[in-house]
Amino acid sequence: MRLSIVVIISFAFFGMLASFADEKTEAVPPKVGDTAPDWTLQDPEEKEHNLKELRGKVVFLILGNRKIRKEDDKWAEAFQKDYRENKQVTAYIIADMRSVPGFIPKGFIRGQLKKNPPPVKFLLDWKGTVHKQYQTEKEKPTLYLISQEGTIVFHRKSNFKLEIYTELKKEIDKLLATPDEK
Repeated sequence: MRLSIVVIISFAFFGMLASFADEKTEAVPPKVGDTAPDWTLQDPEEKEHNLKELRGKVVFLILGNRKIRKEDDKWAEAFQKDYRENKQVTAYIIADMRSVPGFIPKGFIRGQLKKNPPPVKFLLDWKGTVHKQYQTEKEKPTLYLISQEGTIVFHRKSNFKLEIYTELKKEIDKLLATPDEK
């Protein structure tokens, strides 16, 4: 009987340790060199977009929320100015929608976004899943640049600054260069 109790307590204790270890590893944002965590989200037209399906393209992610939308748009506008015509690179603003009051219908929000579309594709993260995966901040946009192979090559948490955009642009251009030009 005593042995059974010891075994049960031991399993419970080690189970708690394992869950704490899992929580600790989740709290670390993906970093340069890591494979970008996959996601599937919808745009305002309810079309699904999936990161894994974008392999072969350079992907620029701007993760933000409604309180910093102007900063998100600044990053997107600069990107569009330089890369609008290039089909090998794409950008998304991924909006953390958890702060939207529950009494506001999703359809209303989608309609507002259709009336006032952002500079790049806009995805709705209703449960904040992607924002949790990527460990975003509420005060400023979280930026990730993902290579054609799905590897993170650039990561910053920053309001728009020309010197940081220049750094980002240099990374994009390096990824887009043909092997002979590298």
